[in-house]
Amino acid sequence: MTKAPSGRSDTSKSSVLSSEHLTRDLGRRTASGGGIALCAQALILLTQVGYMALMARLLQPDDFGLVAMAASVTAFVGVFADLGLSMVTVQRKEVDHDTVSALFFVNLGVGFGLMPLAWLMAPVATWLFNDPRVFHLVLILAIAIPITAAGAQHKALLIRHMRWMSLHSVNLGSLVCGCAVGVAMAWGWHFEYWSLAGATLTTALVGTTGQWVLSPWRPTRVANWRNARSAISFGINYSGSQFTNYINRQSDNVLVGWKSGPNELGFYTRAYSLFMLPMTLISGPIGSVIIPMLSRLQTQPDKWARTYLSAMRLTLMINTILCILITINAQEIVEIVYGENWSKSGTILAILSLSLITSISGQFGGWALISLGRARELFVFSIFSSLIRFALFLFAIQWGAPGVAVAWCITSWVFTPVLWLYATRGTELRFKDLVKASSLFFFAYIAIVALFILGESVGTSFNALSMLTEGGLVLKTISTMLIYGAFVVAPYRFAGSMWEDMRLFLDKDVHPEDLKH
Repeated sequence: MTKAPSGRSDTSKSSVLSSEHLTRDLGRRTASGGGIALCAQALILLTQVGYMALMARLLQPDDFGLVAMAASVTAFVGVFADLGLSMVTVQRKEVDHDTVSALFFVNLGVGFGLMPLAWLMAPVATWLFNDPRVFHLVLILAIAIPITAAGAQHKALLIRHMRWMSLHSVNLGSLVCGCAVGVAMAWGWHFEYWSLAGATLTTALVGTTGQWVLSPWRPTRVANWRNARSAISFGINYSGSQFTNYINRQSDNVLVGWKSGPNELGFYTRAYSLFMLPMTLISGPIGSVIIPMLSRLQTQPDKWARTYLSAMRLTLMINTILCILITINAQEIVEIVYGENWSKSGTILAILSLSLITSISGQFGGWALISLGRARELFVFSIFSSLIRFALFLFAIQWGAPGVAVAWCITSWVFTPVLWLYATRGTELRFKDLVKASSLFFFAYIAIVALFILGESVGTSFNALSMLTEGGLVLKTISTMLIYGAFVVAPYRFAGSMWEDMRLFLDKDVHPEDLKH
């Protein structure tokens, strides 16, 4: 056995990586993590909205479009920097020091290898978008790739050990620092689009530094690469699904920028950033605590299935109201956040928001496949969905950014049930279980949105309905919350489902012997 580095014993290294103690009070840790994540994400949301509102008034749509063009290149390359290896660390039942050290060095090497690759793609991006400013933006933004890769394993260990306060402190702190630098560059020094690039680099650097400071683990020379090889195999499949997810998320930007230029792309990206808020605010944080929990339960199929469904219902209960509010208030939200000059973003957001609930629900399929170690199947599905979506984008781009938004909406409603059916194969879950768990929330979304659309279309023909649906942002929000509370939350609560779902989390103790085959 290779001798441990001076000052660090094998025992101490094992204790740093051990997660056995987390099997006690697993449910309470998950519930606590969910609460911390939601609170932290609310602060992050306020920071992001405030930052976007301020920058939208300091910069032009053209500036946002330029950075989105450059980011489409660096995101394309950067998606491979992690190689899915951080998810390996989170998902595996057991990891050792050699494995994590190996994954760290692979992450770092790939990150430094991809940075010059992005630089080589800069001339291609300049030619594709026909704007020389994109070249230098790609060179600068690519620096964030190895910086982020250097903290990937430390962040994964914070998640694995359910150190939610540390994790979200780093996320919030790095965002605040990045926003401060961006605003200072735009407001104080008038750096225009460079201020957005400065904010991105600052966020990456502060985030990686914070992850190193708060995680006690440190990489050392790898004595045995055997376990790392199987881990890398899982990671490559997961990374493949992330790459195709990139195609889903970035191909629309590339096509809009190529066809219509940075101005139109600026309107589209600002609408898309608001469209992503429910997923960023609720689904992302909940998924970050649910996937580690489900991974710990993968050897107990019954408990895994019950926990999965309860997490799904609770996530939909919180998210559905946000989806409704964004859908019916799209124009008003854009005017408040960005100003009246961004009304075109309001039109795009109104279209995109019609697929909010399905975009969120599609993530449930990912929970199942990732927590069960079925990364290859997720990769296969993501290839299938990305190719179809890209083909539809190519057809829809002739109608500009609104046409692409319609294409996104259609594919989201089609792909979500297909992914559910695909992900539940060979598990204790059945497709109809997911449909039954989500039906109340989907019906509420469709019914309430239809009510407001009807109210706007009938005008003054029905005074009561017109007052309800055309009363401005505040009145529409209040009336929506009352309707949702009366017809969705109350039945869910009185039926005992809410308390049962919460109890499943708070009573999810897992003993070490349960995790053994």
